[in-house]
Amino acid sequence: MANISNLKRQHIEVIDTIKIIDKLIKNNDFEKYSSDIAKNISMLSGKLKIHLDTEDKFLYPKLIKHDSTEVKDKANKYIDEMGNICKIFIEYKNRFNTKSKITNNLDEFIKESNYTFDMIQKRIHKEDIDLYPLLEKVN
Repeated sequence: MANISNLKRQHIEVIDTIKIIDKLIKNNDFEKYSSDIAKNISMLSGKLKIHLDTEDKFLYPKLIKHDSTEVKDKANKYIDEMGNICKIFIEYKNRFNTKSKITNNLDEFIKESNYTFDMIQKRIHKEDIDLYPLLEKVN
């Protein structure tokens, strides 16, 4: 089974990167901070990729083979939900991973940033309070 403390640490890193981006956005000086925002979006993408790879390789394969139907069902539900979240984030990253892409579409960037980051944070919160405690119980 995957190391839950490692997954939780990855969650903290993802949330911290989102907070950095959010703070840069709230400075409302996109000419000055768009390059830093784009850099942090790329860093966030890398952190999410590592986290999702860890879950895909070490967490979910074992969960869907677990003896407990509750654990299997929950794992399959989380897998299904994650596909949509990944798709939305990849589209977001591809649209706003450079300074010019951000500054040329500022209103869309702000709106999509709020939506995408909220979605990621809700998913992380859900895993922290729902999935990981279950894993600790059955592990």
